[in-house]
Amino acid sequence: MTMHARTIVVLLLAHVCGRIVCSPSFAAEYIFGGNDAKEGAAPYQVSLQLRRFHFCGGSIVGDRWILTAAHCLLPVNLNETRVVVGTNNWKNGGTEYGVDRAIPYNKSQPITSLNSDDIALLRLAVPLKFSKRVRSIAYSAEKVPDYAILTVTGWGLINNATLTGKLQTLDVRHVALDRCRDIIAKATEWPNKLSENNMCTLKKRGQGTCDGDSGSPLIWKGKLVGLVKAVLPKDNQCAMGLPDIQTRISYYHSWIQKTIASNSD
Repeated sequence: MTMHARTIVVLLLAHVCGRIVCSPSFAAEYIFGGNDAKEGAAPYQVSLQLRRFHFCGGSIVGDRWILTAAHCLLPVNLNETRVVVGTNNWKNGGTEYGVDRAIPYNKSQPITSLNSDDIALLRLAVPLKFSKRVRSIAYSAEKVPDYAILTVTGWGLINNATLTGKLQTLDVRHVALDRCRDIIAKATEWPNKLSENNMCTLKKRGQGTCDGDSGSPLIWKGKLVGLVKAVLPKDNQCAMGLPDIQTRISYYHSWIQKTIASNSD
């Protein structure tokens, strides 16, 4: 990676940060402890890119609609942002689509992963061409039970200087809110309170999500139940055995439907 390329990535990650304590340093920013996803395993997964660099993930929820984290909108320039679909490697292959509308849930909130309502929709300039590698995913209103196994996918850095192009996947366990609150209260001084629009996930130390995974999907029983929101780093590192905080999709079910319907022009 050239110095110019590294500078762009640092600037993007400095603005689009999934951590509660955010650092633009080149700490590893991928799905820790995951595996390369099988080709076509996540046809709903997209890469949000600026100047041909991945900065966030997202999910296809309609032929013109991408669901992602609200804090991923910070670097979005409608003239330059591209949504890449249909590939497990954001550096190669896939198809690019432009964005003509960006809609956060709460327009009055500043854009940050600290926001309680960290969810947004992107409308593509033209409809997607669906195929085996490009498909929408249904989102679920069903309550996810404690300890349920969820699957998360995403892209990011694999070491201090290398940005992986390969989609990573990891199975994690759902942590019910009360249990998650107790774990966080004992281990951190994080002041924010978890609410019903949040959900938590945890595997074990060395496995979890990190900055570059923001906006990426959490899947349960084949449906979208969450978006990667933030992690609670320990010693400024991810995957240190604390729960990752996610946005719970079922809380926003009506908003997603109404927003898509009212922006179908």
